[in-house]
Amino acid sequence: MKIELESGVEFNYSDSFFHSTNGDVSDFETHFSLTYNNDFLKVTFSCKDNPFTAENTLTQHNAPLYNQEVFEVFIGLGAEDSKEYLEIEINPNNALWIGQISNPALGEAAQSIVRLFSPDEAGIKHSIEIQENAWSGFLHIPWSFIGEDKNGDYRINFYRIRSRVSHPNPEWECDAETCDFVCWQSTFSGKDPAFHRPKRFGYLKVGF
Repeated sequence: MKIELESGVEFNYSDSFFHSTNGDVSDFETHFSLTYNNDFLKVTFSCKDNPFTAENTLTQHNAPLYNQEVFEVFIGLGAEDSKEYLEIEINPNNALWIGQISNPALGEAAQSIVRLFSPDEAGIKHSIEIQENAWSGFLHIPWSFIGEDKNGDYRINFYRIRSRVSHPNPEWECDAETCDFVCWQSTFSGKDPAFHRPKRFGYLKVGF
């Protein structure tokens, strides 16, 4: 899918996300919207049908947030499949994980983390709100951190990890048996959930 953005005009996605393994439509709702100005790409999201929000225990930035529930943005410069891209995660405790990823095999081999960034280094503005059976929030990501493609072309995907069961142990971690791993553009990773599949990223066109 290709998203074409004009300054000040909001793109809204209100359909369900798709399971990363096989592309099946999820039976719970995940919404997001995009806008931008000269300074930020603005992502607003809502994770519905989330009964175990309060059980997320990770609170420190750049802790392994991906072991529990998160909303994620992957974005790389240019229209080609992204061999390098940013991964930005936020969890229900308003903690961020911000990494630069190298994936030269485009998902055919393991990706690596080039470096991690603090929220202050990245300049990302963020906030979370907890509702009954849901959580939502926003990420304002500076173009100065993302980088500006001269043609306004980017590859992008959005992900969500959602728990299906209660986890009494505060050190719980998600796996395929207990959690859902869903995407805006499914990665069709097969038996095991996987998000790092740049060939499956969608397209974003920004009219700077």
